[in-house]
Amino acid sequence: MRLSVLVVSRTAALINRLCDSLDTACGLAPIDVEILCSWNGSDVEEAQIRNSSRYDFHIAQRVPYHFATNMNSLAALSGGEVLMLANDDLILDPGCVDAAIQLLSSRPKVGLVGALLRDNQGFLSHAGINFDLRCSSYHLLDRVLPVARIAEGLIPSAPVAAVTGALQWIDRDAFLRHPFNSEYLVNGEDVELCLDVQQHLGQEVWLCSDASAIHDAETTRSQDPLQAGNSADELRLRARTRNFLDQATGEQLRVLLQQQQRESQLLRDELQQECGNAKQLRLRLKEQEAVLLSLREERLRLRDQLDAKEDCR
Repeated sequence: MRLSVLVVSRTAALINRLCDSLDTACGLAPIDVEILCSWNGSDVEEAQIRNSSRYDFHIAQRVPYHFATNMNSLAALSGGEVLMLANDDLILDPGCVDAAIQLLSSRPKVGLVGALLRDNQGFLSHAGINFDLRCSSYHLLDRVLPVARIAEGLIPSAPVAAVTGALQWIDRDAFLRHPFNSEYLVNGEDVELCLDVQQHLGQEVWLCSDASAIHDAETTRSQDPLQAGNSADELRLRARTRNFLDQATGEQLRVLLQQQQRESQLLRDELQQECGNAKQLRLRLKEQEAVLLSLREERLRLRDQLDAKEDCR
């Protein structure tokens, strides 16, 4: 079997919609794909699941919700060579899955692939993850670029520091060697997985711009007060990020630097395009200028760190 789609859900309408979009997103034959679901919804809700795709759908387990643990268990039950880790609140674009698998299989150095995501209002919501001066992770260009600008090819397929766990592809064997860290209570395990792939497997994490989808973040999680932001998770991920940066190779630091440069350039371009209406944009300009200053300081730090590593050779 070529692909196992792993998804955690408690909402039939979301699962039905994801399965419906999978048919045009993936060109693999029915025998080559399975959809495994970790279900934490009600029996009434489960009875409303209607898989309209041509691929087999299985409720592989019925357990309480914990994303990392649920996904790790599904991976152990899966039979595919490649795992697609997916949120249930996705609408996949045509060819999305094919593009990601092609990138993963065609470049030996690529160990994990992420998707280019946008929200229902047509704004970019995910184009990779980077780290600020406190080692906190953030989504590049979140809700800054409209779909029309994305279509201009401004976001290339390229190595990135990390990608969101809302939609990832990774070889099953690699994931079983380095599964999600189940100590995270709410979030952070997806970013740590990306760091593990680079630090422990010596491979790259790529954003695939041809693997795109609509994703309104936390469609289900936002309804559960227990799934709000967690400071313990944030501190754990900061420490993990510092560890990664302290030992990062020159090439890994270059990836972070290039990400910062792309983001800075795109933000400058947006500022120039929008400066014609200063009254409406005054607050937004101040916010983006603050981001630019932070990015500049981060690039200088990364460059100094990169130069120091090269001097030691």
